[in-house]
Amino acid sequence: MRRGSSSLPTAPLRLGISACLLGQAVRYDGGHKRDPFLAETLGRFVEWVPVCPEVELGLGVPREPIRLEGDPAAPRLVAAKSRRDLTRAMTRLVRARAEQLARLDLVGYVFKKDSPSCGMERVRVHGGGRPLRRGTGLFARALMTRLPLLPVEEEGHLRDAALCESFIEHVLAYARWKAALAAGMTRGRLLAFHTAHELLLRAHDPAACRRLGALVADARKRPLRPLVAEYGAGFTGALRTPATRRRRTSSSTRSRTPPASSRPQSRKSRSR
Repeated sequence: MRRGSSSLPTAPLRLGISACLLGQAVRYDGGHKRDPFLAETLGRFVEWVPVCPEVELGLGVPREPIRLEGDPAAPRLVAAKSRRDLTRAMTRLVRARAEQLARLDLVGYVFKKDSPSCGMERVRVHGGGRPLRRGTGLFARALMTRLPLLPVEEEGHLRDAALCESFIEHVLAYARWKAALAAGMTRGRLLAFHTAHELLLRAHDPAACRRLGALVADARKRPLRPLVAEYGAGFTGALRTPATRRRRTSSSTRSRTPPASSRPQSRKSRSR
């Protein structure tokens, strides 16, 4: 599998996805935006949970186009021609749907870019003049608020091999974190988890890796539950920063370099 070199486990992981990306004809024009990589390649390793908030709202296929309008920080969802305001109806739907998805043990989500319901970022917001690319789709915003640790990405970014690899790494690491929590977390297990993921964290966010290392080192001075919550937030947050080849190489080199105390001393230093 390419578009990212990370291997996937044999057991399928459950990820949410905008239904149109799997080829479901749910778009306003009766079409779809099937992504072969997601549907065929990655689809062999994961269990997709397809969602189309607009169809679930009862807007039908085909349907009148909808768009975001007003304040980019809190836009309204409006039917482009009839001017029907769908904001309250969509808000009620997405809150309920986000709760349902939270119970499905998702380990990631892929959104359709530019969608007024599912776009993560740079969605057009219409106002008095030229549309501003500053919006977030109402469904995407609600889901990311309800599940702040969930790895999320837009399908457009996954066409970049490095970003795709980082997203898959994030998904796999989040799945391992959830499994560790389900098994029961102790201070010793938290230390073991951090040690196992230290190189990965360095490749993504060295500063966060140092902060998490300090947090684990100070674990016995902290109540366990808030300690684990803070570590989990920091861990998943660090993996949102894409890894770079330079940081991967640096981390790999450091892992092969023994600490000074374990290095053989020169004949001259031993004779002192």
